[in-house]
Amino acid sequence: MNPLSRRDRKPATGTAVTRLEQARHNAEMVVAESALLGERRVSEVRVALCVLLALSQMGVTRLFGEEFIQDPVRAATVTVYQLFAVSSLFAVRRRKPHPGRAFWMPLPITLVDVGFLVLAGWRSWQLTGMANEEMTAAALAVVLSFSVVRHSRFHVVLSTVLVSAGYVLLCWLTGSLTAGRVSFVLACFISLGGLLWWTNGRVSGMFLDLRRRDNLSRFLPRQVVSRIIKEGDTLLVPVQREVTILFSDIRDFTTLSETLPPQQVLALLDDYFGHMTQIVMAHEGMVNKFLGDGMLACWGAPDHTEQHAELAMRAALDMRAKLVELNAWRQQHGQPLLRIGIGLHTGVVAAGMLGGTQQHEYTIIGDPVNVASRVEGLTKAVGVDILVSESTWQRCGGRFQAERVGEEHVKGRREAVVIYALKGREPGPATMFTEGTGS
Repeated sequence: MNPLSRRDRKPATGTAVTRLEQARHNAEMVVAESALLGERRVSEVRVALCVLLALSQMGVTRLFGEEFIQDPVRAATVTVYQLFAVSSLFAVRRRKPHPGRAFWMPLPITLVDVGFLVLAGWRSWQLTGMANEEMTAAALAVVLSFSVVRHSRFHVVLSTVLVSAGYVLLCWLTGSLTAGRVSFVLACFISLGGLLWWTNGRVSGMFLDLRRRDNLSRFLPRQVVSRIIKEGDTLLVPVQREVTILFSDIRDFTTLSETLPPQQVLALLDDYFGHMTQIVMAHEGMVNKFLGDGMLACWGAPDHTEQHAELAMRAALDMRAKLVELNAWRQQHGQPLLRIGIGLHTGVVAAGMLGGTQQHEYTIIGDPVNVASRVEGLTKAVGVDILVSESTWQRCGGRFQAERVGEEHVKGRREAVVIYALKGREPGPATMFTEGTGS
């Protein structure tokens, strides 16, 4: 059987390889965007440099009584370069980020910059007998400095080679090619290029890290984000792991939302989720997703920790305390009070990146997720705000107060789930329970 043609093959939009390729493309676009912004600043500096050069050659020389040589060739050369500076300024403002263009575009631009300076210096030598190598070297150093904001370190090396070759060419054309002076200037160019090479790499890396850190910080604790930035994406590789899952929900939210304008509903959720997300992340948890007025969070993935159950229970208690503060403020401002239910369950899930190349997220999948949601739903029937399953309680019950509620059947499971009403952090003599004991 003949293999399928490229047109007939099904695109693997959801594979890890495809996502990796998309991530590389996104990184290239980020660098290209940074390079385009840098090229825009370079074009602005180039125009300003043209204005300053014109003022120094025409205005300053006349002010101090120095002779200004009228030369149509030099005037034409300067005019052409000024037109190039202005046109490049408008051209880069209209362009969009493109990795390929960001790489090759600085090459002809740098050639024009160096070529103009060498030609201007050579023409001055022809007219006056003085090449003014010092002025040309200073201007070439400015052109070299442009490379610090360009696409990659390659452009720093390229600019260093071109300005060095341009200076040597000017000295050769004017007959001032002395080893001592030329070697000193080239050493300065190379030293400056080395500093710019290091800075260019650091700036590009920091730009990528900041963008990546901002994206990851939206759903991961900053400790985990720092590890991913430092060690790579190994923490995001799909794994099977035991985690503790927290599911919370605002009670009677549908009824509440029907009495409020949409803007107030969104403002309420934004304020509520903002506080609760901070609590989850402060306890090293991951906010997995928002489900209307519900929130799904987990501990133990992507960063593994043995204390995932304890951290989740501490977060649940802090969420309860924060709701008291929020309700006190809402009562003072005549707004309806909020009530929430929180369910905790511990189990083994599959955790990893899910989705296609255009949109994907780190998520958890498995029966424990459904159980956590069912346990949260039992808070209404039991009449408490925080319930934890026995699997969660067994891992850190000795550090908390709880009351064994009993066994409850949840939808989708044959066996009953033993649940505990979480009271507080410190154990008490009348409310401390172990596995299999009652109240």
